[in-house]
Amino acid sequence: MNTITDLIKAFMILVNAGGIFRIITLIFSTINDPDSKETNFRRGRNVILFMILTTLIYSFKDSILEYYQ
Repeated sequence: MNTITDLIKAFMILVNAGGIFRIITLIFSTINDPDSKETNFRRGRNVILFMILTTLIYSFKDSILEYYQ
């Protein structure tokens, strides 16, 4: 069970790091091409929503596991 927990924690770190990297690339893309501002804004919003949902699901899983132990 510890291996699975470690893998899940590593996955969460990768999701957050990848999301931050994606947002940074979208910011630089918007700076270089101001015409794509609206599209990049929507993409950034989707990345943030994905990061929030994965964090909520992970927290929900932890609370359920703690309740049944």
